[in-house]
Amino acid sequence: MKRAVLVVAAVCLCTLAGCFEWQEDQNGKITSVGLPGVPVWTAKKPPPPQGLTDTGLTPDQASKVSGPVLVLPPDQQNQLTRYRYYETGQNNCQQDLAKLQAQNGGVNSGGQAPYCTETPAAAAPPSKGTAFVF
Repeated sequence: MKRAVLVVAAVCLCTLAGCFEWQEDQNGKITSVGLPGVPVWTAKKPPPPQGLTDTGLTPDQASKVSGPVLVLPPDQQNQLTRYRYYETGQNNCQQDLAKLQAQNGGVNSGGQAPYCTETPAAAAPPSKGTAFVF
């Protein structure tokens, strides 16, 4: 009986302390749920990477894009990860990244640094959330 009371008390304390966390992928789908640092449930299969036509570009526009993509992580103003694609022959990802780092000191207001990558959908950081549950 004491053990059951302790388990119920521990669950209530975790609930009152707001110890509930979840993570979402760049599409807003939940990938894990649980306590901070201890996921109770994790999605079995990661979502497939998105192609350029999945992001709203027409096939003609997508054929004109190449090279690294500038990834701008979420910050206080924009809650979503943003991507800057460049046309073939006009890829200035590294130069734009250097300008952003010079302006912001390398980190945005959300605490994450922008970066250039060849695979933006696979490299997008997951979103985290916490909740206070009664």
